Amino acid sequence: MLGTEKLSKAFLAIIEEAEKAQKKNSSGKVNKRLQTIVSIAKHQSDIRGLAKGKCKASHKKCK
Repeated sequence: MLGTEKLSKAFLAIIEEAEKAQKKNSSGKVNKRLQTIVSIAKHQSDIRGLAKGKCKASHKKCK
C-alpha cells in the first residue's frame, strides 16, 4: 500500500473516532472542536487522490 493510501485510511479512522465521540458528548465546546477535527480530516482524506492544482481550497500547498 502506498503512503498516500495509508494516510487516507488514517484520516478516515480519525473521522470515525471523532464522530463517535460527538455522539457520546453533549458539550457544545467539545462538539465544535470535534467537528473541526472531522472537517480537517475529511479535507485531507479527499485531497489525497487529487492531482496537484485540483483542490478547491485556497491554500498555497494545493495550488
